[in-house]
Amino acid sequence: ELPRLLAEARDGGCVVAAIVDVDHFKRINDRFSHAVGDQVLRRLGARLAATARRGFAARLGGEEFLVLQAAATPLDAMASLERLRTDVQSQDWGDVEAALSVTISIGVAVASVTDTRASLLTRADEHLYRAKQDGRNRIVADPVSG
Repeated sequence: ELPRLLAEARDGGCVVAAIVDVDHFKRINDRFSHAVGDQVLRRLGARLAATARRGFAARLGGEEFLVLQAAATPLDAMASLERLRTDVQSQDWGDVEAALSVTISIGVAVASVTDTRASLLTRADEHLYRAKQDGRNRIVADPVSG
């Protein structure tokens, strides 16, 4: 899917890559159990798939996911990802575990005509690292307009 979406970006379309990480996931596993952690990952994966209506979502490994999506504009994509972030934060996780709360950090790169798979994903990963450094439960992205 990524080569197809990059071709769309080269043709003038808006494509974003977002790497999503569950904040303090090890604490969830350690405090509640790996079974609870698995439920969190399954629920988040389903939510990410719904977010990537014009693209796809995939688990990268551990508690990291990749969301690639085409959007009308970079701002539309950012608004969608911000809704995702706030939805996860405000979700009632009580049916999984009474005291559970979950937040996510997101690194976002907007594809340019010169991006390769590696350059796009590297930039998204760098932004994710910055989001985690800056306190988690936030989005760090390429500068966007329109």
